[in-house]
Amino acid sequence: MSGVVGGLVALVAVVSVVLPAVLVVRWWRSWPETPSFARPRPAVPSGDLVPDPNAGFFVDRGFLFRKRDFFVATGCPPVRIADLPSLDVRRRGRPVLVARVGLRSWWWFEEGFYRESAGLREKDVLALVRDRERREQAKRDRARLLSEAEASLRKRAPE
Repeated sequence: MSGVVGGLVALVAVVSVVLPAVLVVRWWRSWPETPSFARPRPAVPSGDLVPDPNAGFFVDRGFLFRKRDFFVATGCPPVRIADLPSLDVRRRGRPVLVARVGLRSWWWFEEGFYRESAGLREKDVLALVRDRERREQAKRDRARLLSEAEASLRKRAPE
């Protein structure tokens, strides 16, 4: 009878050590859930640099509540970022590649995130962002001038 009791005690001891160890390992490797907008989609190389309004960083607490930084974007499941403060400093002066999933790449520059699937380099991204800014400024200027011209015509027209 003591052999059975000894076996049960040994089994309970092994389970009480192994089970917590397995749970700790699973928790350590746990990954945040992927939002629906971030599920991978097929990419078609188009050469376009597109702003991604869904892109951003979030913090997750892993094993022993250790802080982990993740990047998530449209078509990009959570990607762990090793050194977010360094990226934050560098993105103020030049585009920084944040993540690459399949053919798609996500860039962070100044206040925006951009995605592309044409394999652009840093200088290409910078040129395309500056071109987009110039076109948007020209569009605003044109709209302002047209508005002023219409207001001027209304003042001259007899009622």
